[in-house]
Amino acid sequence: MQTLPKPPRLTKDGGGPLSSKGGSIAAAVFTAIVAGLLIVLFLNQYRDGVNKGGVPTPVLVAQKLIEQGTSGDTAGAQALFTTTKVPRDQLKAGAITDAAVLRGKVTVAELLPGQQLTAADFKPAGHGIVTKLAPDERALSVTLDSGHGLLGKVRTGDHVDVLGGFQVTSGLGGVQRPVLQTLMQNVLVLDAPKSAAGAAVGGGNNTAQVVLRVTNRTAPRIAFAADNGKVWIALRPQNASNLERSTLTTLSGLLVDSQSLKVATGRTP
Repeated sequence: MQTLPKPPRLTKDGGGPLSSKGGSIAAAVFTAIVAGLLIVLFLNQYRDGVNKGGVPTPVLVAQKLIEQGTSGDTAGAQALFTTTKVPRDQLKAGAITDAAVLRGKVTVAELLPGQQLTAADFKPAGHGIVTKLAPDERALSVTLDSGHGLLGKVRTGDHVDVLGGFQVTSGLGGVQRPVLQTLMQNVLVLDAPKSAAGAAVGGGNNTAQVVLRVTNRTAPRIAFAADNGKVWIALRPQNASNLERSTLTTLSGLLVDSQSLKVATGRTP
């Protein structure tokens, strides 16, 4: 025959073992200790999970081949790297998680696609202009006046087209004829005077040096034009389109275009 558990013995005043003040405090303390132990156990398990690489961590990874000497600014502008997430235990030592760290630095070695970018892969680049150049680009300083260089209007960071004009001798009579050609389009201005008044270089001629980012192929052409002809820069809007082909502008060509324009505007519907 199964016996039932005996009911708790009542005290003289009819209360149980927790009815006294001391018993209630003891029970509360016991409950708090158990809760604290559970929290500590949970935190330990969470920390173990994190240490084992359970939490994904963002890191910069090369998307394309990044050549040695490439600046962080250029790598970012050309989307040579991207941000991805990897388990914490797969992070390389010194892994870079913020692209801002790369400013003013260049790579010390070649970085392959899929490779994590680390602090050891970069070193300070020195002068700030160098960090804006890709391997096939050069910084070229051109002396311009207000009429040809938009001094005080063109700012550092703007994009311009570079035009070159010459006096060309043609024919047996040695007659000089002016010609002009677009030498390069969509050129970044690396440095420009902030105002036309502060651009004077000696003698008050109101000329100044404008530093342009050009390719290694066009740098000699622009330098030649600056020394042997005249150079203009034309400011571009952000949504500017490029000429499909750079044509030579001459006086005869302008006259032909002028006649075509007159005929076109003189038509009646």
